[in-house]
Amino acid sequence: MKNFFSNGTSWINRFVFKQFLAGLEGSFRYHINNPQKLIKASGVQAGQTVLEVGCGSGFFTPALSDIVGEQGLVQSIDLHPVAVETTDRKMQTLKKHNVCVSKIDAHETGFPDESFDTVLVYGVVPAPVISETRLGHEIYRVLKSGGILVIWTIVPFWSPKSFLKAASFNYCNKQNG
Repeated sequence: MKNFFSNGTSWINRFVFKQFLAGLEGSFRYHINNPQKLIKASGVQAGQTVLEVGCGSGFFTPALSDIVGEQGLVQSIDLHPVAVETTDRKMQTLKKHNVCVSKIDAHETGFPDESFDTVLVYGVVPAPVISETRLGHEIYRVLKSGGILVIWTIVPFWSPKSFLKAASFNYCNKQNG
């Protein structure tokens, strides 16, 4: 399963994933999952350095870029090359110069310790290709002391509390964005 998400070299893999990403960009999704509202609810502030785990189609990335502003930086990562290409192209079209999009495995990012003020995991967990324990440890490592991990999912009956146990995170509260 992981190979399907990370390989992206066969034409069928690329085709299927492009269709999947196109489905994420529908107007109905923008209506029910308003990215500006959800990013604003995350508490991200102007000037912050933010890691966006699993950028996918770049659905949340423009709103994130707008909030951190020109003094901030968004590092958007995804495992699938089509997701990276799609988000990067979207950011270039929108002239978002404070966003870097990279094909990186979120389990082992290679970023220095304590690099980010905030880490966003929106619509990514739970997923069959993600080890919540490994991801939790990696996020804890790259998050600055006092930094914030924000998790948003539409999966019913799943709680981020299980994810937070992977590292020494404190659960603050649940907000409906």
